[in-house]
Amino acid sequence: MSKVLIIGARGMLGQELAKTFRNYDLHLWDKDELDITDEVMVKEKLQELKPDLVINAAAYNAVDACEENFEIAQKVNHAGPVNLSRATQLVGATFVHYTTDYVFDGSKKDGYIEHNIPAPVSKYGESKYLGEEALEHNPDTFIIRTSRLFGHPASSDGAKKSFVEVMLTLANQKDELELVDEEYGSPTFVVDLAEQTRGMVEGGFHPGIYHITNEQACTWYEFAQEIFRQSGRTVNVKPVPSSKFPRPAKRPDFSMLLNTKLPRMRSWRAALKDFLKELGEYNPVSDKPKIEKDEEKKVDIKVELEKPVLPKVIPNINKSNKPTNMKGIILSGGKGTRLMPLTKITSKQLLPVYDKQMVLYPLQTLINAGIKEILVIIAPDYAGHYLNLLGSGKEWGVKITYEIQEEPKGLPEAFVIGEKFIGDDNVTMILGDNLFFDHDFTEDIQSFEKGGRIFAVEVPDPERFGVVEFDENKRVISIEEKPKNPKSNYAVPGIYIFDNRVCHIAKGIQPTWRPETDIVDVHRAFLSMNELDVRLVNGRWEDAGTFESLLRASNTMATIAYQKKMGYNKVV
Repeated sequence: MSKVLIIGARGMLGQELAKTFRNYDLHLWDKDELDITDEVMVKEKLQELKPDLVINAAAYNAVDACEENFEIAQKVNHAGPVNLSRATQLVGATFVHYTTDYVFDGSKKDGYIEHNIPAPVSKYGESKYLGEEALEHNPDTFIIRTSRLFGHPASSDGAKKSFVEVMLTLANQKDELELVDEEYGSPTFVVDLAEQTRGMVEGGFHPGIYHITNEQACTWYEFAQEIFRQSGRTVNVKPVPSSKFPRPAKRPDFSMLLNTKLPRMRSWRAALKDFLKELGEYNPVSDKPKIEKDEEKKVDIKVELEKPVLPKVIPNINKSNKPTNMKGIILSGGKGTRLMPLTKITSKQLLPVYDKQMVLYPLQTLINAGIKEILVIIAPDYAGHYLNLLGSGKEWGVKITYEIQEEPKGLPEAFVIGEKFIGDDNVTMILGDNLFFDHDFTEDIQSFEKGGRIFAVEVPDPERFGVVEFDENKRVISIEEKPKNPKSNYAVPGIYIFDNRVCHIAKGIQPTWRPETDIVDVHRAFLSMNELDVRLVNGRWEDAGTFESLLRASNTMATIAYQKKMGYNKVV
């Protein structure tokens, strides 16, 4: 990548992108150089320039005006990026496009990850969501959602100042202000956004949707309070509801963007400090936010202003200082329909495999690897059966707890059900019907630090399984579910290791054509972060979910038992 084109180069973000990419063969275009709504012009000019990377920072951002001027918003925010995406695909360029937190409806109080489905509540949000169609026209496209940008004003005529500078101006003019104390979001410094963009495109990350904001969330009222505190302004700021200021466009109440794919950025407060220093306005009155005496109901929020208002976001893997442990999950839900009528009276995982119940094999796999805390997820009809068999785990020197899976909704649901159990720790999940006869997972599990780790078994019929393609360093290249034309002969068996971000990722996965979520989507989320590796399984593996595989598993165990009895040194 040597030739970089930035569109919207005189905007607030465009100016910072130009500084960040200044060491490249840089081309800066604004609306005078290119009308992105003109498909023919876009195609011709990009074919003439032949850039390696195109970054589109142009947008129609007048949120309220979009309600009446939706046709204009749609041309700039939808047709424009689609035109650019098609043209970049023709010239073989990477395309980067920015959208917004307003693509979401604001109903999720704990924030939105990249896999959540947008549902905009305004015409502006709708136009930006439509612009994400750019992904469909160039496979080498990055969509970046961001929020509440602040930085130096655009250099174009009539450019608006950011919220920070508006508040500084008002503080010099007024002694009292009313600001909305709803609508949580994450202010983002354009300098940090530009640097993170460069890190993303240079860092080998896979194309797709990314969330990039400074860490932590706040309301407009809290944002203003911190601006005044850091700048040494004395202003009586009163919190008011959104209804105090009726506006044409509805805003989402909670639109925090949670980043699951990139390294964490600093907090917006730390970024604000640097911006105020650039402006020569940093002059904090104290180390703590001011608390108004007549606002007792807001005291709790203000005292905590130096901390996140909402739960810490996904990349903060271990929130405490204690060492990260490895916990285990055995997923033994499901109805076992392929083994009917055997499963009419008991759970599939309680059927015998040679001389003991099936679930005892994955349990032993986890115990052998040194895992001491194990969650068993079971169907409600057979909970008593599991309790009678496994008890508290004391018999094996481990602690076993249980959770109910009411209906089988896919493997990722295990991480949602087990979120509290996992806590700040890493987790190894093994399926209750997956049996490994020769492989010792101790080193695979104990050497794990962060990200995701899957396993691979060479099979003659990979099209029946999830298939992983990997390089000589065991870094995953691709992963597919039951592909017609497999890229490798390696199937992914039912044992997976993840850090605790998997809980948040699992929450955002949507069902496939079946009413279930797919574990492959979890793998792809970690793959998109360049944090998924693979280990080879040395030995035999059975997914004992059919009559044939159940019989093979029993025969294998009978053979192993016989060989041990006869004193053979190795299994053949």
